[in-house]
Amino acid sequence: MDFQARLEALTHQLRPWSSLWSRSILQGWPGSGTAWPEDWLAYARSLDEAGERRLDQGELVGAPPPSLGALLAALQELTALPWHEGLHALTVSETQGLSTKKTHELERVLALLAPRTRFIHQAVDIGGGMGHLARLCARTFGWTFHSIDRDAALQDKGRRWLTKTRSPVGDTLCFIQASVEDGLQPQLDPLFTGRDRASIGLHTCGPLALTQLRKSQEAGFVLNVGCCYDKLETPRDYPVSHVGGAHPLPFTPHALALTTRGRPHKTDAEFARMKRVYAWRFAFALLTMRHFPERGFVRAGDAPRALYDGRFALYALDRLERLGLEPRMTDVELDAFEVSVRAETRDLLLCHLLRDRFARALEVVLLLDRALLLEELGFQVELLQLFEPRLSPRNLALIASRST
Repeated sequence: MDFQARLEALTHQLRPWSSLWSRSILQGWPGSGTAWPEDWLAYARSLDEAGERRLDQGELVGAPPPSLGALLAALQELTALPWHEGLHALTVSETQGLSTKKTHELERVLALLAPRTRFIHQAVDIGGGMGHLARLCARTFGWTFHSIDRDAALQDKGRRWLTKTRSPVGDTLCFIQASVEDGLQPQLDPLFTGRDRASIGLHTCGPLALTQLRKSQEAGFVLNVGCCYDKLETPRDYPVSHVGGAHPLPFTPHALALTTRGRPHKTDAEFARMKRVYAWRFAFALLTMRHFPERGFVRAGDAPRALYDGRFALYALDRLERLGLEPRMTDVELDAFEVSVRAETRDLLLCHLLRDRFARALEVVLLLDRALLLEELGFQVELLQLFEPRLSPRNLALIASRST
């Protein structure tokens, strides 16, 4: 893939619409709503329930505005990335105690590693937890493996698991309790250095992914799956490549948070549930804006699931009590308020559904920037879809290797 051309094309498509994706709709309401093209909103308002759900899946029904249709088609083409095919099937004993998600990830990671790491003899895993990946790699590939994690309790569980199962890899698997950080770490840095070394980080949180890439400049192989992009800081963490620096986008904390949205297709029940949660949260936000303007934007926070199933008044009273605010309205008045703002809360929902269409593209921009950094460091780089999004939404893998 020509990462530079793809990055330039994506930023060209995204930059004109930065006023839509770079700020929070709810926190800036109602001003944030005026930024949306009127024909986009008119189209969204014309959708029925099925049309709304299709929009949530990135599909446009009927006759959308030409500018919206052209933009979504371009973003879909530019974010289409190849899939890694195949899996390394694990036995029942190998998956004992593992969740469906973890099993799914490990089977695909092992299949990805097998043809790309024949020259590897040692590996290090950042955030290795109980060492499941380390154990399986040591057994499958015969590597000496160092699993690094800050959580000593998880590592103790991993050691006990090896003892309990009489695993044959005890001598080749080493647990190291530590944090991988930028800067010199004499005890850790040699683990990342050498053409026969592999550096692996699955779901490295926020800037930890970049720390791994910097630590691994002299490694022979690097695999990174990032997550928690909302923990990044600009300009420290974006852009990181020379090409990215020449084509930057105005990533704000709100835009970074948008990249973390899960995007698997929802069932009818899941979509209806999402709409109810949004309806209650949006109505509560409008309530606090009008009755407690001195508080500014009030975060409702996550409520018990049952509160979204009942009347709005029960939800609002619970949230007001949690925030230490006087209701100032009866139950009947609260329910009547929710009814009175339904047109407005639907507009909020539609703006969110439209804004979500930028999420994948922004995530891909961050990863293209990292891919270009790895190329600048002399690696041969791939960017692949590795996991099924419904099981593991952060499913994009950066793979970097050096020619032997």
